[in-house]
Amino acid sequence: MKNRYKAEACDILQFIFSKFNDHQLHCVIDFDQLIDEKILKKAVEESLTIFPLIKCRFVEGWFKAYWEEDTFLVDDIVKIVRTEDIEIETNKLLISRTNEIKGPQLVLNIIRDGKRDCLCMVINHMLCDGAGIKEYVYMLSSIYTDLKQNKNCDIYKETGTRGLEQVFKSFSFADRIKILFHSAKFTKYDSGVTFKIEGDVNSPAVITYRISKDKFLTIKNYAKKYNATINDVMLAAYIRTLDKALDCGGITIPCAIDLRKYLKDRKAEGICNLASNIIFDIGPDIGKNYNETLLKVKEAMDEEKKNVSCLKTLMLLQIVFKYCPYKIAKKLLMKQYKNPPIAMTNIGLIDKNRLVFDGLHIRNSYVSASIKYKPYFQIGITTFDDEVTFCVNLHCTEKDKYKIKEFLKNMEKELLQAVKDYI
Repeated sequence: MKNRYKAEACDILQFIFSKFNDHQLHCVIDFDQLIDEKILKKAVEESLTIFPLIKCRFVEGWFKAYWEEDTFLVDDIVKIVRTEDIEIETNKLLISRTNEIKGPQLVLNIIRDGKRDCLCMVINHMLCDGAGIKEYVYMLSSIYTDLKQNKNCDIYKETGTRGLEQVFKSFSFADRIKILFHSAKFTKYDSGVTFKIEGDVNSPAVITYRISKDKFLTIKNYAKKYNATINDVMLAAYIRTLDKALDCGGITIPCAIDLRKYLKDRKAEGICNLASNIIFDIGPDIGKNYNETLLKVKEAMDEEKKNVSCLKTLMLLQIVFKYCPYKIAKKLLMKQYKNPPIAMTNIGLIDKNRLVFDGLHIRNSYVSASIKYKPYFQIGITTFDDEVTFCVNLHCTEKDKYKIKEFLKNMEKELLQAVKDYI
């Protein structure tokens, strides 16, 4: 009999999101030389033992949904693609997607121009969130390094629980009751404000914009001066750029939050989805200048960080899928859930000290979220070696791509103007 694994509530939630986006995560690791593809394939093979959901199919039963292991081989996952232009080929392959029903749940292309390689990875968002895919690539690079150095890889254990219970068990029973009866912010996102695009369901795109190291270090120093986080600084720039593009003032913006902050050492037991949203709103007056906006953002964000309302929706989600038949719970959630038209996710730092492939130099790396369908719009932010990559992923036209690139350029201008004015 084939092995079966529990489909967690957050796995199913991402599956339901397929009407809003392609529910895939994307990771690019750009080297300045060639990787040993045989060793990489062995590393991926090892990772399948540690994280077997990669070689599973998603099965929807009436009472329960689950992951069922299949007979996929590493060659079903890892491909070598030879090209004369890595950037063009990366853009093509980055928009590919897995099939959750057929599997496997990971596609890894080694894009090679003869002199150097770029790893282009697409993983089903049902398996993990942004922090989860980072943990997977850290593990993969560590296994690769051990294999290159002929070290024992048996130290890597199969991942533990992937469920929300690992978060809730860190709270006392009394605190869990408080969370359950907390007055959570449920919003219908009914402001009517959307990012105006033409859209093209047949034309997915990952649109990136990079802020150089020297510029970002200046922005970091600016943030420290005002005792603000990088997330605060980016969110303030996002709000001001949206206002100039859409003439919308302050709007409700859901911001992704990593629930691993409630866990010991901020580490989950398994590779999984452990994210929720802070419903963020600074009101209609965003301030006369960037600095005023930042102060409003910081004040509102500091207040939201004390709030546990982001846990209530997931606690209810877990209860629904635990006690209701899967098909009924899914139908109920599909009817009730409203996707925010404008959002932001700061996927955060990719740690260059953990992403190490046995001496290979990594030029750049970034993670990007799912590719949205019109009218949904989200910016994703990743940092690697003090370089920032903005990503906006949309099914869109060429005209839309130009508009989005200009938007990201203007967001950088907001940041740099703030630095110029106040430092």
